[in-house]
Amino acid sequence: MTTGVVTLGETMGLFRAAELGSLAHVTDFKLGIGGAESNVAIGVARLGTPSTWIGRVGADGLGDRVVRELRAESVTVVATVDGSASTGLMVKEQRTAAATRVAYYRSVSAGRNLSVDDLPAGLIEGAQLLHVTGITAALSDSARAALHTAIDRAHDAGVPVSFDVNHRNALWRGRDASAEYRDIAARSHIVFAGLDEARFLAHGTDPAALAAGITRLGPTQVVIKLGEEGCLGVIDGE
Repeated sequence: MTTGVVTLGETMGLFRAAELGSLAHVTDFKLGIGGAESNVAIGVARLGTPSTWIGRVGADGLGDRVVRELRAESVTVVATVDGSASTGLMVKEQRTAAATRVAYYRSVSAGRNLSVDDLPAGLIEGAQLLHVTGITAALSDSARAALHTAIDRAHDAGVPVSFDVNHRNALWRGRDASAEYRDIAARSHIVFAGLDEARFLAHGTDPAALAAGITRLGPTQVVIKLGEEGCLGVIDGE
C-alpha cells in the first residue's frame, strides 16, 4: 500500500497576533501550528492524497497540539517525543495591514534533534513522493543527515524527490547555503524556489533563465515562485 507523499522536518507552535500592531502593544493572540513540510502534508491530504509527516516534538502541550492538529487534517504522523527539548515556537505579528514579521524560538528545539533513527523502515520506500526543504538541512547536523538519508532511500527505491529551497537566512547563521542547496537540487526530480532562492542554484536575472539553469543540475521539473504574479514552471524542457 502506498504511503502517498512523505515529508520530514520541524513543525512548531504558532502564536499569531489577532490585531494590528507590534508585539510591544498587542494583547490578543491565536494559537496554532506551523511548518513548511507539514503545511505541504496538510495540503496534499486536503486534495485527497495520503500524506505522512515525520518529525520530533517536545513532551509538552505544544508538541501534543502539533500531533493532534496534523492528525485532525488526516495526515499520518510519525513523531518522536523528545523529553530533552521543547517544541519550537514562532510568534507572528501583523505590524500593519500589509506587513508581517515572524520571530522564531527554536535554537534548542526538539525539531533540531531530528535524526536518522527517526526514519521508519519501509515508509519512504513505499511513498509516491518524498518532499524535503532547505530548512531541515539548516537545523542541525543530525537533521541534515536525516534529510540526506531520506533522499538516499528514496533514490534506492525509485521514489521521486521534491525539494523546496525555502531559505531561512537566520538558520544558516552566515554559512553559505549554496553548495548544500545545489547538492539537494541535483538529487531531486522537482525543485521549487522563489526568485531570490533560485539564485542560490543558478545564475540569471529573469525567471526563465534561472529555471533553465536549475534544470541543468538534474531536476526535470522546476517551479519559480513569483508571489502575486503566480509562477513559472519548466517541465521536461517546456
